[in-house]
Amino acid sequence: MDNAAAREAVMTQAQPVLDAFYNAVEACGCRPPFKPTIRVADAPGAMRYDPVGRAVVLVPYEVLPPARREAMERFAKIGTLGLSGRAQYSEVFNNLLVAHELGHWLQEVAQRPLNRWQAEYEANRIMVAFWRTYPAPSPAASTEQRLANFLAQAPGTPNLMLDNTGMRIEDYFNTHLAEIESNPLAYAGFQKLMVRQAVAELPVPTFCEVVTAQRAL
Repeated sequence: MDNAAAREAVMTQAQPVLDAFYNAVEACGCRPPFKPTIRVADAPGAMRYDPVGRAVVLVPYEVLPPARREAMERFAKIGTLGLSGRAQYSEVFNNLLVAHELGHWLQEVAQRPLNRWQAEYEANRIMVAFWRTYPAPSPAASTEQRLANFLAQAPGTPNLMLDNTGMRIEDYFNTHLAEIESNPLAYAGFQKLMVRQAVAELPVPTFCEVVTAQRAL
């Protein structure tokens, strides 16, 4: 697949998510000052929300280094949707988690003073609530199946808090953030933990409830 085709494939996955998310925010009675865009990167890196460019930055599978592709094959094998490594990457990083990055966009426009754990956890709550309220259209897997696929972990996955300090996990995350971010498996483990907590939250919040909790929109 050439660069133009790879870019188009990412946009085909991600743009409908952004459009649906933005429309859903407006349906909650909020009026954000701007609508973000999707930007497709031309080099490896992490997906992210870029507040300067006002864009969700996504990375095509085609630019991933071999080690990352091999990791995606392992991720797909422990996943629950029976996808290839390429398809698993597209499902998770060019579609499902776009809603997570848009949660960071909501935090930015609301100017919420959050520490890193709070920012990541709230973005995951927003993502879970969005997909539960606005599931992907048929014949895609259900929201709960997609979340289970993302949350799948290999047997014997080590404890996230390797040095059992007695700290609360959110304090541990904030204190060891640089070390955690330097280890993709550890960072993914913390993100999955946050999503598990968001999935288990009772009573189940609606999308509008988590959006309007941002207050300043």
